Amino acid sequence: MNGYDRIKEQYLKLETKEDALKKIMLVLMKTPNMNDLYLNEEKNINEMMKYIKDNAKEKAVNNVAVIEDAEVYEWAIKYFSKSNDELGITKLSNATSVTSKKNKENKDNSNSQLKLELECT
Repeated sequence: MNGYDRIKEQYLKLETKEDALKKIMLVLMKTPNMNDLYLNEEKNINEMMKYIKDNAKEKAVNNVAVIEDAEVYEWAIKYFSKSNDELGITKLSNATSVTSKKNKENKDNSNSQLKLELECT
């Protein structure tokens, strides 16, 4: 399996496919020379989205963040281009904990103003 197929397969397995994630995936699929980076086992779509949301939260003022599409795409590419150590990401040792935490975050953030929404320009 090549890297592009790997992330596409991860995307297709997701229960929720937000429009913002679809746009990010299109950019990732069109970005050249990323195949080997997408094969990195420590990287996945769920953690990429968490990385993007965490970056947006850091820019938020009064729980509101307006992020340009290009910056979000840069974060997605950066997530796959750098190691988790370089990005300061600590991975939970238990995959079930990651899934449970993600599901809780989705419920907690369902009404959040920080929901990542992108508009085409």
